[in-house]
Order: sequence, then structure tokens, then C-alpha cells
Amino acid sequence: MDGPALAGRDKDGLTIVSRISARPAAPSCWEGEGGLAAWRIGETLPWSVAWTGEQAFRLQPSQDFPGLLELDQRQAPGAGEPIFAAVHVTRQRRGMVDLLCHVCGKPTRPDDRWVFPVASGGFVTLHDGAIGWGCNVPPLHRACAELAHAQCPHLSRLDDAPLRCDAADAGRLIHRTDVVPGMEAIAAGLPKDQSVVFSCYRLYGAAFTAAVQAARADWERRARARRGGR
Repeated sequence: MDGPALAGRDKDGLTIVSRISARPAAPSCWEGEGGLAAWRIGETLPWSVAWTGEQAFRLQPSQDFPGLLELDQRQAPGAGEPIFAAVHVTRQRRGMVDLLCHVCGKPTRPDDRWVFPVASGGFVTLHDGAIGWGCNVPPLHRACAELAHAQCPHLSRLDDAPLRCDAADAGRLIHRTDVVPGMEAIAAGLPKDQSVVFSCYRLYGAAFTAAVQAARADWERRARARRGGR
């Protein structure tokens, strides 16, 4: 699937927007001593990571946001080498829409749905001045969150404790048509007169936003204590 950027039609009649040469794998925050032979999706690396063998993209009518086009990425997890610096465009959206686990890719239940409140997401000011927490990283099972915390040096250094989501608030799904970092070259070849969905996120209500704010405040207190109160 590697090769120069091109435009054309695939076997389904959808527009191919780009095929790009495979990039070398970035250093892994999940990397074990076994190297590539040890890669097991959901165990030694996240389901949402893109692979070098998946670097082909096309436009298709959006399944989740009617009337819009979406960027669809080739699905071939395990093909080539993992690219830890790149989240798979299609799997990111499916994870957010269907509330699939970021690590294993399986559905999360309302009573077993977790996020890392410090490492992911951000606060959004709404039109009425209210604040909501938005997150574009799919949720995790508790067991998968513990696995990620143990294997990812970034999460371990942060000491970011997973926070259980509010079972009554799955968040409001919102699409984004701004360009995902790393997709600038592909975006340059997209139709200028049409909005294209790259990603999506969930915007949460007041109660869960307050829980995230409290978790972040607690993390700040613990971080200051570790620094000796500075």
C-alpha cells in the first residue's frame, strides 16, 4: 500500500485521497524487551495505535455524522510496525463513538469505563460560560487502565490515577473537522469546498467535569508535595 500521494477510486468507488510511505516506528512508551516479536494488541500496545502497513486513506460518507465526509484509514492492525506517535484515524472515531477501550478495542460498560483525567482531555468554555471537560481519547476498562499505567512511562511518571466515568453521562459526541496533527499533507489534498471529519470527542456535563477538576486538583497537590511544596 506504500507509494506516492495520489487521487483515484478504490474498488468501492470511494475517493482515495492518499497513500503515503510507511514511516519508521517512533519510540514506544509500551516497548518491552522482546521488541517487535512481543507486540500483542491489547497487551503490549494499544488497539488505537496506527501501523506502518495502514498508511492509506480515502474519503467516504460519514457513518456517524450524516451529510459530512470522513477520512477513512486502511484497517490492517499488526501489518508492519506500530507508529506510537500516530493514532489510527478510523479507530479513534470508532472508539469514541462506540465507547470502545483505547487499549483492547472491546466495548466498555457504563460501570467499567475509565479515563486518565490529567493525561488526556481538556476544558471547554461553552456559549453560556459554563465549563465542560472534553476528551478525544477513548475510555478504558479498569484492568486495561492499570496495564497502561504500568507499561507506559509517561503515565507512570505522571502518576495519573484512572477516574471512573459517570455511568449516567456518556458525554455528548462532537465531530472535529480541523486537521489532526501529522495529517497536514493529506489535508492539503482534500476538497476545499467540503467539511471532512478527522476525529471526534465527547463533551461531559457539569457533574463529571467537576469530578475531573477535583481529580486534577488532587494530582496538583500530590505533585507539589513530591516537589517539597514548591
